[in-house]
Amino acid sequence: MFRKTQKAKVKYISSQDEIPAGQKYVLVIYGEAYAETKNPLGLTITVASTSGQLSFLTAVHTAKEIAKHAGISDVFVCTAMIREPNPTPSGMFAYVPAHDELSSNVVGLDVYNKDKQNIGTIKDIALDANGLKGYIVSVGDFLGMGEHYVVVHPSAISLNAKENKWHATMNANADQLKAAPEYKYSIES
Repeated sequence: MFRKTQKAKVKYISSQDEIPAGQKYVLVIYGEAYAETKNPLGLTITVASTSGQLSFLTAVHTAKEIAKHAGISDVFVCTAMIREPNPTPSGMFAYVPAHDELSSNVVGLDVYNKDKQNIGTIKDIALDANGLKGYIVSVGDFLGMGEHYVVVHPSAISLNAKENKWHATMNANADQLKAAPEYKYSIES
C-alpha cells in the first residue's frame, strides 16, 4: 500500500527556539557555510550567509521536497542572518560570490502554474531592510485585465535553473490571482 504524501507547510520563524519541542522538522537557516545536519527529529539545511537570496529560496524549496517525502509536515525557515566579519577594511563594500543568483536573471521571467499556463511575468523585486520582501508579478494578460500587478511572497514562487535557463513556477490559478491585492506603483516625480 502506498502512503499519500502531503505538501509540507513552510513556517517562518525568527529563532530556532520557536520549533515546538519533540516535533519532526526540516529547518533552513543561514550560517558560515553550506551544510546538511541530520538529527533524531529531522534535518537542518544551512545556507552560507555569503550566498544570494535565490540560493536560500532554492534551499527552502528543497527542504519542502525532503519533508514531503519523509512525511514531515513542517518546514521551518529562519531568515535571520548570521553576520560574518566584514572582509573589506572600509566596511562600505560587500562580497557577492560569482554565481548566477542576480536579480537580472529573475526580473523578466515568465511564471507558470502547475497546469503549465503562463500566469504572469516577474516585473520587479521588492526589498526592505531585511532583504527580499516579494516579487511584483504582472498578471493582467493572464486575467484579461490589462495592466495588473500583484506582490507574491518569495516562498510562493519556485525558481530554478535548468540547462543555463531560469524558470519560475507558482501554484496559483486565475481566481486566486484576481482575489490577490493589486499592487500599484507610486507615481512620484
